[in-house]
Amino acid sequence: MNRTIIVADDSEIIKNIVEKALSSEFNILKASNGKEAIDHIVNDTERKIVGLLLDLNMPEYDGFMVLNYFKNNNLFNRIPVAIISGDDSKDTIDKAFTYGIVDMLNKPFSMDNVKNIVNKMIR
Repeated sequence: MNRTIIVADDSEIIKNIVEKALSSEFNILKASNGKEAIDHIVNDTERKIVGLLLDLNMPEYDGFMVLNYFKNNNLFNRIPVAIISGDDSKDTIDKAFTYGIVDMLNKPFSMDNVKNIVNKMIR
């Protein structure tokens, strides 16, 4: 398995649900904040990362800081991003979609929801 998905969320429960849903098809890298997610991407010299599931509300570096990093480094074409968030306010959703994200998944979600958004992301 060479394809890797990063799940960046400060909730261990969310990371474990995603890992359980996807581990048969992908390596899963977990990040508890945006800085860890960016570190994974910087260290991906073999370009095995095929997607990022990104929470918006995290400590240290939030999801919007990661989205800005992607924008400034032209990474959206290389690594598709889907947002996983409990914040479903119109302002947050509208702001997220100004970036090149694939889609947004609102918490709580099922394992099927995760599989569907990842399939959409890597197509």
